[in-house]
Amino acid sequence: MAETLSEAYGAHAATIAVDSMQVYREIPVITNQARTRPAELIGIVSVAEEWTVARHRGRAEETIGSLPARVPFVLDAGTGMYLNAVVLDVDIAPRVPPQLRAEAQRLASYAENPRREARRLELELAGARERGSIWEGPLRYDAVFLYLRPERQDVDRNIRARSSKIVRDGTEEARHLLKSGIEPNPSVREAIGVKEMLLHVSGNLSAGEAEDRICARTRRLARRQIRWFDKLASSLPSNAPLLVAEDPRDKKLMHFMHGRMDP
Repeated sequence: MAETLSEAYGAHAATIAVDSMQVYREIPVITNQARTRPAELIGIVSVAEEWTVARHRGRAEETIGSLPARVPFVLDAGTGMYLNAVVLDVDIAPRVPPQLRAEAQRLASYAENPRREARRLELELAGARERGSIWEGPLRYDAVFLYLRPERQDVDRNIRARSSKIVRDGTEEARHLLKSGIEPNPSVREAIGVKEMLLHVSGNLSAGEAEDRICARTRRLARRQIRWFDKLASSLPSNAPLLVAEDPRDKKLMHFMHGRMDP
């Protein structure tokens, strides 16, 4: 898509990754950073740093502000919350100190939905003002949305192939991270692929066990992502161009884009 835009406008159309894990430089294989075309916000911080929605939106804004005004850009999204924060004018919750987060989790442990109640309590304990909906903000850019939504069996087949590749090609990467002495932040350490590969190279999981766990966790993540992007698609303003397709090779994708190009 970015190449097509570049050809149409006679200038480089940048791709900006909107992904919470591809920002980490030490784990390119495990987080699937390999691309045929360079992208922004890929491998920009150490796993020891804590990356947040607010930081990603800020860096995305800086990157977009540095691009030629007349040339479009592509947001390549994998993380739903990050995409909402980049394209919608919504409030972002402030960072909460670890001790307040722990206290909120303790207080919420008996709630019907402990995770949601803990988030509400930690913001309350931090004195943060009540936020509006993360779905209802106006668009921050003149955007066209292409939603690739394959059939479940295709998603599951690709997940299995990807899980196998992580174990096959990511072992040395995980071993190097383990030996480096760099302590990944909690989000990275528990991330899909990172957790399993660190257990594998430390001798606590076989390669087959690691692959099965990565595959199972990724399938659950994919279901959550689909629900998120379904809701985003249905929440967009009625005048926002949107196309849902099962296959990235579908010719109607390019036809849809060509109809909206205005060099």
